[in-house]
Amino acid sequence: METADPAVTFLQDAALSALDFSKIREHWRSACAHVYGERYVDHVSPWVSAEEVQLRLLESAAVGARLQSGAVLPLTPLPDITELLHLAAKPEALLSGSEIRRVILVLEALTGYADFCQGAGGLLQEQEPLLRPNSQLMARLRESIDSDGILLDSASPALGSLRSQLRRQRNQVQQQLQSLLRDRDRREIWQENSIVQRGGRYVLPVKANFKGRLKGIVHDRSASGETLFMEPLDLIEANNQLVELQAAEQGEEERILRSLTAWLGKEAQACAIALQVMGRMDAIRAGLELGSRWQGEFPVFVGQACFDLQELRHPLLMLHHGDRVVANDLALGNSTWQILITGPNTGGKSALLKAVGLVHLLTFLGLPVPARGQVGYFRQIFTVFGDAQDIQADLSSFSGQMQQVRRILALADDQSLALLDELGNGTDPREGAALAQAVVAELGRRRCRTLLSSHMAVLKRYALQQEGVQLGGMGFDLESLRPTYRLQLGVAGSSQGLRIARRIGLPPVVLAQAEALHASEQENWEGWEARREALLQEAEEKLAQARQLVLEQETLRSQAAKELQRVAEERQRAARMEQVKWEQLLRDARQQVRTAIATLKQGRNTQAVSALLDDLDKRMPKPPEDTVPLPVVGERGLFLPLRVPVEIQRVDPAAGRLQIAVRGKLLWIPAAQFQPDAKLQLPRERGRSQYAAPEDQPWRLDLRGQRREEAELTLLRYVDDAIAAGRGQIVILHGTGDGILAEMVRTFAREDPRVLAWRMATPEQGGGGVSELELR
Repeated sequence: METADPAVTFLQDAALSALDFSKIREHWRSACAHVYGERYVDHVSPWVSAEEVQLRLLESAAVGARLQSGAVLPLTPLPDITELLHLAAKPEALLSGSEIRRVILVLEALTGYADFCQGAGGLLQEQEPLLRPNSQLMARLRESIDSDGILLDSASPALGSLRSQLRRQRNQVQQQLQSLLRDRDRREIWQENSIVQRGGRYVLPVKANFKGRLKGIVHDRSASGETLFMEPLDLIEANNQLVELQAAEQGEEERILRSLTAWLGKEAQACAIALQVMGRMDAIRAGLELGSRWQGEFPVFVGQACFDLQELRHPLLMLHHGDRVVANDLALGNSTWQILITGPNTGGKSALLKAVGLVHLLTFLGLPVPARGQVGYFRQIFTVFGDAQDIQADLSSFSGQMQQVRRILALADDQSLALLDELGNGTDPREGAALAQAVVAELGRRRCRTLLSSHMAVLKRYALQQEGVQLGGMGFDLESLRPTYRLQLGVAGSSQGLRIARRIGLPPVVLAQAEALHASEQENWEGWEARREALLQEAEEKLAQARQLVLEQETLRSQAAKELQRVAEERQRAARMEQVKWEQLLRDARQQVRTAIATLKQGRNTQAVSALLDDLDKRMPKPPEDTVPLPVVGERGLFLPLRVPVEIQRVDPAAGRLQIAVRGKLLWIPAAQFQPDAKLQLPRERGRSQYAAPEDQPWRLDLRGQRREEAELTLLRYVDDAIAAGRGQIVILHGTGDGILAEMVRTFAREDPRVLAWRMATPEQGGGGVSELELR
């Protein structure tokens, strides 16, 4: 997808600008924890291959799963050490202790990122060795530099020894100077009772007029000349030793710093790679955080030039308005490659087009999107939005738009997505409409996936006539005179310009004249669409109510089935208990009789006892047998006498019978004649002709449910009878369905010379499902 073609680069930059992607990048950048994440956000491009997009999505999902498991990424701000690493890689480079301390802070953060990836598996596990710094280098740095960037005594044995000597020598010099300050004979010569340093040597402040009272060397004089800073002669050698030790300490410190700098220079390239990986991971975390703010989720990436989005919302609008943003469903694929969106100004047309573009760009970057469903892959995304005027280039709005269109037509193919907002405006409406239709038709010929917004009636007719083109309209509430921002596919949205002008408060005289001109010069397209939209809205409400009723019915059916199951289980449980009770009673009775037999055997009267036992067995009731539970309402199975699939309509447990529907009739059958089988499919009855002679039913013919050939014969006979009866108009009901019957009726009307005219019924009379024929 990446290319150096200037024309492609120009259109890519134009698309990012038109879709307000800089605002997305700004929000994303502000969520980053440090400069490395910000740098990634600033330079990452959405124009990559499908394989790279898939890889980005997998890595983002892995980071999200790792964070949800409780793992933590470092979020502290970090210094930028890029230039320090470049400097360290140079020969004889020397970094200061504070600069090395900045490097240590970043290396410690890299360790935290490596720990985050360790044990994660997959893509993250592969990043762990790239992120983890050299352990020996880290140990060396930590034992050498403190939190303030000062070399520690442990940085080297020599440095520790020198500093120990320095402390002893410094204490010795200071003790000698303190002894001089406490000398009673010299109290009046000191300007201040303190020890100071000049040129790295310890000196005492002496009043100028007492210079001769102290033998020593004058190193400095105060601005007023009243104070001399003198080094006593007795301390010259001690100060010399102190200066020598300080020089040796500085030399050792420089040697250590050069050693650490050289080591960092050797690791500079690996560190640079680690910084890039850390920046990408921080940007991914920031992207996940940003995605949660617009309620995003990872889409299914299909990698083809198609998409099917549900609950699509504009990400920037989600950041500002949250749940108040209206979601829409939108799809483009192999069967539909163009959608024309119409509707009022400020009705959400442009925002919907931008939402589609931004969702794809976010997916290409591996970020969550405010939509569900499938996101496609397009090699190019083209846009025409807003005012393309360029005064410096001497281009008007229309000229600038045509320049953009020319570039798009040079590159567009079936792997492209074009988002065109109000194409053809800025010039004569008829010429602009003709150009817009020609451009859209050419894009359609190339199968370029296209979303187009427009008010032009000619484009609405184009959408209704062309294969692969779908018409949609943004909703408008006629009562409140406000847009609903809801996309309704299959419906052309009215511009509602006159209504909006009335709400704004234009003078009534102007509005009346505008309405008169509109009615005389325009076909009644908008009014028809408004009525159709109202009918569709009413139908949608009724459909929602029907779905609710079906849901309630399913709930009741489920509850009834559970209750029947519970009753059946109770009956089985009671039967088992009764069986156990009777078996126990029988065992007790038999035991008693056998005892009696044993007793009577002694008296030789066994025959009488045996007769008594037989009589007792006859009088004892048999234990109840297990009952088989009856089927429930709605259960499917086989009606055994006719071997046909049926569904239980009602159950009569008392009589052990079931009610079924067979060939349109309800029958009560014994439960034994029903064999349950949930896999059986109920047979569909073939459509029957609703034909009636014009004298009997003169107003309409119902062809629904018939095959094309059968319906055509029925229609031919109906027209014959209607003409014979002297009727001038007939109405044919063919339904919408898959359009076969509707197309047959239109073909018949066009080819039969007895038909004067054909027209679609008004929405109140059935709309596209009904045809009206005028006969000669």
